[in-house]
Amino acid sequence: MTAEFGVLGAVEAQIAGRSVDLGHARQRSVLAVLLVEAGRPVTIDQLIDRVWGEDAPQRADGALYSYLSRLRRAVAEATEVKIERRSGGYVLTADPQTVDLHSFRRLHTLARSAESDKSAADLITQALGLWRGEPFAGLDTPWLASIRQALLSERFAAELDHNDVLLRLGRHGELLPSLSAAVAESPLDERLAEQMMLALYRSGRQADADEQYRRIRRSLADELGSDPGTGLSRLHERILAADPTLTVAPVETRGPQAPPPARPSVPAQLPADVRAFTGRAREFAALDRSLEPPDGDEPPLTVVLLSGTAGVGKSALAVRWAHRVREAFPDGQLYVNLRGYDSEQPVAVGDALAGFLTALGVGGPEIPPGVEERAGRYRSELTGRRMLVLLDNASSVEQVRPLLPGSGSCLVLITSRDSLPGMVAIHGAERINLDLLPMADAVVLLRRLIGARVDRETSVAEDLAGACARLPLALRIAAELAAVRTDVTLAELVGELGDHRMRLDLLDAGDPRAEVRAVFSWSYQNLPGDAARVFRLLGLHPGDTVHVEAVAALTGTEAGEARRLLGVLVRASLVHVGRGGRYGMHDLLRAYAAELAVRHDSGPDRKAALTRLFDHYLAGAVAAMDTLYPDGTEPDGDPDTARGWIEAERPNLAAACTYGAAHGWHRFAVALAGTMFRYLDAGGPVAEAVAVTASAVSAAVALGDREAQARALSDLGRLHRRQGRLDEAVDTYRRSLALYADLGEHAAEAVALRNLGSVHWRLGNYRQAAENYRRAGERYERLGDAAGQADASVRLGLVDARLGDEEQATKRFASALDLVTRLGDRFSEAYVISLLARLSRRPADLERAATHLEQSLAVMRQAGDRTGEAYVLTDLGVVYARSGRLAEAADHLRNVVVLHRRIGDRASEAEALNDLGQVLLAAGDAADARAQHEQALALAQEIGDRYEQARAHDGIGGPHRELAQQLFAALAVPLP
Repeated sequence: MTAEFGVLGAVEAQIAGRSVDLGHARQRSVLAVLLVEAGRPVTIDQLIDRVWGEDAPQRADGALYSYLSRLRRAVAEATEVKIERRSGGYVLTADPQTVDLHSFRRLHTLARSAESDKSAADLITQALGLWRGEPFAGLDTPWLASIRQALLSERFAAELDHNDVLLRLGRHGELLPSLSAAVAESPLDERLAEQMMLALYRSGRQADADEQYRRIRRSLADELGSDPGTGLSRLHERILAADPTLTVAPVETRGPQAPPPARPSVPAQLPADVRAFTGRAREFAALDRSLEPPDGDEPPLTVVLLSGTAGVGKSALAVRWAHRVREAFPDGQLYVNLRGYDSEQPVAVGDALAGFLTALGVGGPEIPPGVEERAGRYRSELTGRRMLVLLDNASSVEQVRPLLPGSGSCLVLITSRDSLPGMVAIHGAERINLDLLPMADAVVLLRRLIGARVDRETSVAEDLAGACARLPLALRIAAELAAVRTDVTLAELVGELGDHRMRLDLLDAGDPRAEVRAVFSWSYQNLPGDAARVFRLLGLHPGDTVHVEAVAALTGTEAGEARRLLGVLVRASLVHVGRGGRYGMHDLLRAYAAELAVRHDSGPDRKAALTRLFDHYLAGAVAAMDTLYPDGTEPDGDPDTARGWIEAERPNLAAACTYGAAHGWHRFAVALAGTMFRYLDAGGPVAEAVAVTASAVSAAVALGDREAQARALSDLGRLHRRQGRLDEAVDTYRRSLALYADLGEHAAEAVALRNLGSVHWRLGNYRQAAENYRRAGERYERLGDAAGQADASVRLGLVDARLGDEEQATKRFASALDLVTRLGDRFSEAYVISLLARLSRRPADLERAATHLEQSLAVMRQAGDRTGEAYVLTDLGVVYARSGRLAEAADHLRNVVVLHRRIGDRASEAEALNDLGQVLLAAGDAADARAQHEQALALAQEIGDRYEQARAHDGIGGPHRELAQQLFAALAVPLP
């Protein structure tokens, strides 16, 4: 019988037209690996690594043999298909054309060598028609994820080829809808933009083609600070000139033509190519040699280092070469400016890894918290991919080492002012040293940038190049000023430059060749006094970009005046414009501006400027928080506007907080961190919240403010708990508790006791958790705090329920319900009713709980409180499940998992995964249930949550059941 296999979508098999049951996700992952490698042996170790990654169980080989046996039985009817054991491992033998992946590749290859465009179009259409969705849909292993991205890249290449062929055939009209969708998804992709412009132009829409060019030019400037590449710019010029060679007659087509599928995203992070790049032939040749295959048994070259002084053109050369060879890296290009020479804000390795993981398709909450864990996940994501990684402006080996892939399939290109000997000695990097431009090349660059004036003043042009130290960055700035000041001769400009002997050398102190400061000072000296002051003070801003309102606060001017002065700086190429009224500066310019501020503005003036800025940020944060969380009063303002402001300014608020804590604005740091905490805790990035709150702790210590220190420690403990760093949370809460007890702050002490109990609850230390809750309840009772008493009673009831004493739990919940009902606390009332419903057998109790929770859910969603929404959804999902509404329960719990991942609440995510697994099992979906429990187990083991580990083992079943029983027994918890 004939068999057909598919991996370009869900992994599936059909024999004689009938679907084959391929088993659960792990088993299908084994088949997926064999299908990708059809006809080639895969070793046992490779199979285990590709199916489980780093999470392989101790007896993975035994499970693997079981999966292979079941797969053999599943395809036994197809006599031409075999899964055999060979000396090199296991191999699946079948006609490659019965596997959609290999058929796709064959059709695409045939299309590229087709004799006519029509044949090519037909072949690519057939190839793209084999795609049913995302490769290996529903399967999630590091290896499959890496192959998935590689396949999506292949599909994108086929789509681009398809577009080109259809354009040559004159079928531009039918292409417009799919091109429009693809451009909307990837607004910075220049090749797509070229195809869209050409299709628009050939459809008689020249103005729209022009607007498309202007749109991507603006996007490139806003997002990357760069201009369109040569190809795109040249096409635009030809369109404006109505170049007749661009025209092709449209063709008649029979019936509607299905457009190719929308392009999946592939990392393409390279900045735009540099205009008027000149020289460097020797360096290009050396870089090209890095792509040559190694000799003999030598491993491939994986790291190339471009080193040289500041402004010598390392970044420009790296970007130019990367664009030239990007076709050799079909899986994409990653780029990060590490800002290694920024005196205040070099990019942290963890942040760089987080950015790369995001570009590789890893969701934010899935990004591990630690640098080593992120580096491991990053290496796993790159395995099997052919990618170029450009690490720009690195300052040390330590900043680069975690960003190196673990296999030879990728090439890393590093630029640095340091020679980084460790990269050569330890990592086998090929170093290419960049020296100053030869004089002839420097003059050629000036000629290309300035024009005919250089030809009229050739000898002076050499003087100008010498005054710029033949550094490309300085030459470009000088050329820009020369182009603006057309009434001044080059000789006069050289004379002005010669009056300033300063050098901008950043970290390369004393380097006589780094003359960028002279050119920067030349630009600065031509500014009006008020604009010069704005430029200097911008160098003090701790964030990357700044809104005009913040500039007004920093400089003590009105917003309109600040906007006018920023316009002066933009025209002088000292500041670039970003989105939404925001402005930014190149890192060298920022360092230069800060240096000028120290030189020209007194210490009290600089302090006053930053104090105004920080007051502006604190006032804005307070106003936004008062609107979002009005504390029982009508909000003064629009919540959407407030949320938009705080989200846009969040990076600056975080930077200001950490800067303030480190540089003497301690009270500001404490106040801002405390103000932001509720917003960050309600769904903001947990990692960022930790950085801000840790700054508040250090600032409070510096102030000697023990109450502020205790409060910040309490907030930090909560964040550690949500990250799953339970041991750190225990330590932090204990420090907070000791301070509160010593201060006699009994209300805060009660909160700290409750929070400490919550961590012990997660660790499975239920007796210790109950003791903390009991002590908290005693303090609430002495304080007459009914809400606190209710909370303590609920938590003690949860311990009772977990330890199997449902009668005592019911009494505690009923007592708490009486308290919160008298207080009129609707949210707590809904929660306690849901807890009672879980212990009840009466449908009426479940219905009542569902009604209250649905009302709470609507309020949480309206407030934008994602954390509260997740908790209410969890309770609602459990109540629905007990009511027999399993499909609705599963939908709610899936949403809960997504919410906790976005927030970064890993402890709650493990609990939600187990809840979802139980519901799915009750609904009869055993395979998906097991998959959820397996995810929960991995997460619970990582964070040390023993109870959720036990639940996960119990849900997986089989040999895991005994482990579950052992854990439940160790926790003194009855079996569920």
